[in-house]
Amino acid sequence: MSALQIEPLPSYARDIKRLLKQHVDISKLNEVINLIIENSVASNQELIQRHNMHVLKGSWKGHYECHVCNVGDWLLIWVVDNGVAYLERTGTHDELFQ
Repeated sequence: MSALQIEPLPSYARDIKRLLKQHVDISKLNEVINLIIENSVASNQELIQRHNMHVLKGSWKGHYECHVCNVGDWLLIWVVDNGVAYLERTGTHDELFQ
């Protein structure tokens, strides 16, 4: 496995802007993104065990989701294609799956 590039999509940028307006500390989100970038066996195991990373179904088929932190309901959704992790959305279940 090799490190991934990160490409935030406009929908993700809007979500970040909303979180910052709410004065949410996004340092935990950055920790998760660093694990995604690393893309090693160890980082993927940590994403699975500590952040409940899994593949989504339905209209999000092929995308990954994980919990940013185990406190509350904060998720990150991304998809990997050709060595790039496209950050799609971040927020609560209600915000992302209405």
